[in-house]
Amino acid sequence: MIAFIRPAAPLNRYIQNVPLNYIHLAAWLRTQGHDSIVLDGVFDEVTPHYIDRVIREKEITTVGLGCMTCEFPQAIAEAARLKREHPGLKIVFGGAHPSGDPEGCLRSGVVDFVVVGEGEIPLTRLLGALRDGRNPQDIQGVWLMRDGAVIPGGSAEIPVVDDLPRPAYDLLDLERYFRLDSPWHFPKSQRAVQFITERGCPYQCSYCHEIHTKKFRGISAEIVLDQMEWLVREYNVGEFMIVDDIFNFDLERAKTICRGIVDRGLRIHLQFPNGVRGDRFDEELVDLMKRAGTHYMAVAIETVSQKYQKLVRKNLKIPLARRTIDWARKYGIEVSGFFMIGFPGETREEIRATLDFAVEAPLDSIFVSIVAPFRGTRLRTDMLTGAFGQLNADGVNALDQLFPQVHNAALPAGLLLGLQRRAYWRFYSKPRSLMTLVSRMTNVRNIRKIARALARRIRESRTVSVN
Repeated sequence: MIAFIRPAAPLNRYIQNVPLNYIHLAAWLRTQGHDSIVLDGVFDEVTPHYIDRVIREKEITTVGLGCMTCEFPQAIAEAARLKREHPGLKIVFGGAHPSGDPEGCLRSGVVDFVVVGEGEIPLTRLLGALRDGRNPQDIQGVWLMRDGAVIPGGSAEIPVVDDLPRPAYDLLDLERYFRLDSPWHFPKSQRAVQFITERGCPYQCSYCHEIHTKKFRGISAEIVLDQMEWLVREYNVGEFMIVDDIFNFDLERAKTICRGIVDRGLRIHLQFPNGVRGDRFDEELVDLMKRAGTHYMAVAIETVSQKYQKLVRKNLKIPLARRTIDWARKYGIEVSGFFMIGFPGETREEIRATLDFAVEAPLDSIFVSIVAPFRGTRLRTDMLTGAFGQLNADGVNALDQLFPQVHNAALPAGLLLGLQRRAYWRFYSKPRSLMTLVSRMTNVRNIRKIARALARRIRESRTVSVN
C-alpha cells in the first residue's frame, strides 16, 4: 500500500481543494492491484502524529508526495521527518516541481525516487518492483540515485486518457471538502469539485510546466459526461471547477460536452479558473458554455507586447482574446484576466501597456503575476542561454536561494512589486470593481475569501506566482 500525503502548510489557507493528482493515481493503481490511502494535511487532525500512527498501523512501506514549487519546502521537510521516524520507508516525489528538478529532489538526501511527468504507469512499475524486490533502475520515468550519482529515468510513458479509470473519489470524504472554502472563484454551489476533461497542451508557452506533454489529449465527451453525471448522482455535486490545461483547444469537443450537459438535464454550475486560451473561441461556444452552467472563466493573456508574446512562445492573438472577453460579458459570464510582468529586458513602458489593458478591459477581476523562471521550464533555459538578448544566470539562480525572491535584469524587484500593487489599486478602486466585490459579500466564507485575496494581492503579492 502507498500513502499519498499532502503536508500541512501555510499555503493550505488558499489550496483547500480535492487532491485530484492523488485520486487519479490511486484509481489507476487500484486497477493494477495496488491499494492507496490519502492523508490530506488540509484537515486539522492530519498531524504528523496522526500520519505516523497510520503508517505504522497499516504497515505502509511507500509514501508519495506531489508538490508545486511553492509547496516544495513543506514536502521536503515532511520527507525528512518521515525518514527520521520510519527508517526504511521509501519516499517518492512527483508533480510540477519534482518533474522540473528531479536531480535537486534526489540530492536532498530524503527522496528515494522521483516520477517525472504523468505518474500512472511509472509509479505502478515502481511499486511492483519494490514489492517483488526487483531493481527499479530501468523504469522509464523514474529517477533515482546510486552511489551518489543520479540515474536519469527519462520521461514517463503516458496512458491513453480514455483508458483512465474514474478518479477514486471514494478514498475521500467529499462532504468534508464541500465544507472547505473553495480555492478558486466564488462557487455558485458549495458542493463543488475540481475536475479535468483533458491532459496536455500543444502550445509552447515557455513559463509553463510540461508534465502532461505538449500534446492535447482530450478525454472523449461521452466519458466526461458519464463521470459528471455519476458525481451528480452519487455525491450531489452542484459545481465543476474545470482545471484543464486547455479545455477549448478542440472547439467541437468542447461544444459537445456543453450540449451534453444540457441534453442530460444536469443542473450544474461550471467555472474555468485555470484559464482558457482566449483566441480559440467562437461565439457559439461561449453561448453553449453559458447554457451548460458556466458562470466564470479566466482568460490567460499574460502580456500585450507582441515581442514578448513571441519570446515566451505563447503567440496569443490579443484582439481575438479581447473579443472573447466581450462575448463572455455579453452572455453573462464573469471573466478574469491573467497577466505577467517582469520578463527579462521588459521595459517599464511595456509593462504599463499590459497593466493599462488589464485595468481598462471589461474584466471582472485580474491576477497579475511577477515572472519567475521555475526549474524545468523553457523560460528558465531561455534566460540562462540568452534567448532574451542577455545572459541572466545570476537572476535565475537567485530564485533557488530564497523562493519566491524576484529578480529581473532590467527592473528591480521593488519596482515590479510597486507596479503590480498599483495595477490592483487602479482596477479594484473602479466603481464597477468595487460594486462587484461588495455584491460578493453575502456570507462569511465569501468575506474571508475576499480578505485573503486582498492580502495576497496587496500585502503578500510577491507570493502570487505559485508554480
